[in-house]
Amino acid sequence: MAVIPDFDLKVRAYAELMVKRGVNLQPGQLLMLSAPVEAAGFAHTVMEVAWEAGAKDVLVRWGDNTGGELRLRHAAIEVLRDIPAWLAASYNDYATEGCVFLALDTEFPPPAGLDPEKMSASRIARMQATEPFTEARMQGVVRWCIGSVATAEWASLVYPELGAGEGLAALWHDVLFCTRCLEDNPLAAWDAHIARNNAYRDKLNAAGFVELRFTSGLGTDLRVGLPGGYYFAGSQETDSHGDPYIANMPSEEIFSAPHRERVDGVVVASKPLFYNNTLIEGLRFTFKAGKVVDFSADTGAEVIEKLLATDSGSARLGEVALVPAESLIARTGKLFYTTLYDENAACHLALGASYPESISGGLEMSKEELEAAGMNQSLEHVDFMFGTPDLQVTGVDAAGIETPVFTQGTWAL
Repeated sequence: MAVIPDFDLKVRAYAELMVKRGVNLQPGQLLMLSAPVEAAGFAHTVMEVAWEAGAKDVLVRWGDNTGGELRLRHAAIEVLRDIPAWLAASYNDYATEGCVFLALDTEFPPPAGLDPEKMSASRIARMQATEPFTEARMQGVVRWCIGSVATAEWASLVYPELGAGEGLAALWHDVLFCTRCLEDNPLAAWDAHIARNNAYRDKLNAAGFVELRFTSGLGTDLRVGLPGGYYFAGSQETDSHGDPYIANMPSEEIFSAPHRERVDGVVVASKPLFYNNTLIEGLRFTFKAGKVVDFSADTGAEVIEKLLATDSGSARLGEVALVPAESLIARTGKLFYTTLYDENAACHLALGASYPESISGGLEMSKEELEAAGMNQSLEHVDFMFGTPDLQVTGVDAAGIETPVFTQGTWAL
């Protein structure tokens, strides 16, 4: 792997990108930063950038991958289900105070021997306890962003054939490449990327499609109905005050919401899904009237079974996203073992909640109104990839006229 010129400057540019375009921090705003202790050095750079951008304060919520594993291994399931009020409040309360949320993420080799029941119970309890915060994010009340930080532990997953130092360098190269931070002006590069995506977004929204049809050589043959008043969003989103932000860094997708009762057919995953510390391979779903009626997986089937049983909406779709096969993430040819990167390598769907912004007026609707309009409701939102280089996507309007959207895995509009 070639040495990255001005590496420290590129890493700082990455921090600036997440602060200035990701959460779009404004002078006088409070930044809530979540970071694993394994990424402490980069977190300190983010803090410095945030202060220089005029943050009122930077509050850090530290995580610990190893400590979390030990707790899952040794604590009783009743303890894992008991989320302290102070922890829930550190999310829910700040979501009402004009705070912006930036989460730094890094992957960790999946520990062997953890109880899937414990992992599921811990995840669901945390989601239930922080549901007000999740709703604030989904409804655009708060601006938020998640980005990944290269660590030796994550590099051991992506580059197992390399030594620790070489693997870390290679992974940092991938992170900086995929976030356009190897370019001379990353902020300008992102502005241009957003403009390109917005052009495709506008074409989709003007087309008047009522359904998208997906077919691929893997066996995908899926019809995805769209709710009335649907809206495709690009990589950049807008909060309820009209201020832009980029929730995922990187982001190559243009997405909307399927109608929760109008998905039919078969979809076959094109990449493994790394979810709940489990690598799930060979994933295949069959949908009827919007609901998963059958599924199979070569590995991790028991984790998917628990996911589908989380609540009444976890076996339905909340997102359909279009990503061209030539995206920067796809060009690396790597599986990154994190949805943030892997979903941006291919078209994907998400089981669980839909984003209210995916329908006209959705940010002002209640949960009941959203569901009546066809928008799925769930604690879950789990993306899986099904895009392939031969994927065909066809838009169908109310008159039955068909228009190619993707041909051979890339844009045809």
